[in-house]
Amino acid sequence: MAELVDITHPAAIDRALREIRSGNVIALPIDSGYIFAADAFNRMAVSALHLLRNDPAGQAASVMIGDKSRIVGITRDLSSAAHQLIAEFWPGMLTLYLSPHPALTWDLGDERLLDQVAVRVPNHDFAIHLLNETGPLAVAGAALTGRTPFAQPILINEVFGPNLDLIFDGGEIPAQARSTVVDCTVSRPQVIRQGDIDFASLRQACPVISQDVG
Repeated sequence: MAELVDITHPAAIDRALREIRSGNVIALPIDSGYIFAADAFNRMAVSALHLLRNDPAGQAASVMIGDKSRIVGITRDLSSAAHQLIAEFWPGMLTLYLSPHPALTWDLGDERLLDQVAVRVPNHDFAIHLLNETGPLAVAGAALTGRTPFAQPILINEVFGPNLDLIFDGGEIPAQARSTVVDCTVSRPQVIRQGDIDFASLRQACPVISQDVG
């Protein structure tokens, strides 16, 4: 089984950093639940993340960064609308589909066939601290593909413990919040999943945004 490390432990960040740099997958809490995370530029680590979740072939992981300013290094052609949304809602519950920078060498699971990447800055101190040390991390919900991420680290350990070394314990996250997802790779940004940020708030920050959520 995996070792549970309290995120308040003085060595927690250092241990997480060593684990990521060693090419391993970790579980950690963010504002919307628990996630699995791996070095976005380590293809084997990203593959291990997908294998852990039993993701289908070709599914791309999302990316998290620790500060909104770091978006410049991983994306291209960032629109004024995207800048407006980032300024208003990062860190927080907003995921943006953006066009990746052509110089990037990562493979998030799609063999670099998708010309878009889902990016977010979480509103969680431990995650932000770690991300500012590691750089971009490939992430996915701490659950089997298609399932709701676990809210308790002990449940993650019961299911995934044999295939993880470390789970960073931030306690139970009772409210399973969801980030709102906006596609900013199109000429007019479009909401493709409604989450904790409602359309009215998005529209106030970015008047040109449209909504197409079933």
